[in-house]
Amino acid sequence: MFLVACTFASLLVQHSLAAAENEATKSATNSFAVRILVDARKTRGELKPIWRFFGADEPNYAYMKHGQKLLGELGELGHAYFRTHNLLTSGDGTPALKWGSTGAYREDTHGNPIYDWTILDRNFDTYLARGVRPYAQIGFMPKDLSLKPEPY
Repeated sequence: MFLVACTFASLLVQHSLAAAENEATKSATNSFAVRILVDARKTRGELKPIWRFFGADEPNYAYMKHGQKLLGELGELGHAYFRTHNLLTSGDGTPALKWGSTGAYREDTHGNPIYDWTILDRNFDTYLARGVRPYAQIGFMPKDLSLKPEPY
């Protein structure tokens, strides 16, 4: 799913660049010289810190010993956000490099949905307890919702 999103995003960028090149070619006949002068000694105002976003692939490291320590350090920065992949990946909460497991959705033998937010709640509670704001990236599909679950 991530690969599809990246490929789609790449196609959008390529399309946008091609459109921009076409526009530049059309307006080249109406072009004029521009001079830009930057005086780095002059203050224009406060630079608001908008870059305090951190993240990880594996959501379940957050509530482990070193994960809690790291989140606490990020929380001390103030106004820090934390985003993780794999919030909807199937599994029992066992951490794995590059593949989390939150078990938020599965189906019983009759195909009925079973929702379980226990692991996700533990992750988000850990963020909040350490002063980090959760930034929810709703992505990655539970295995039971996939039309082609193998290879997972």
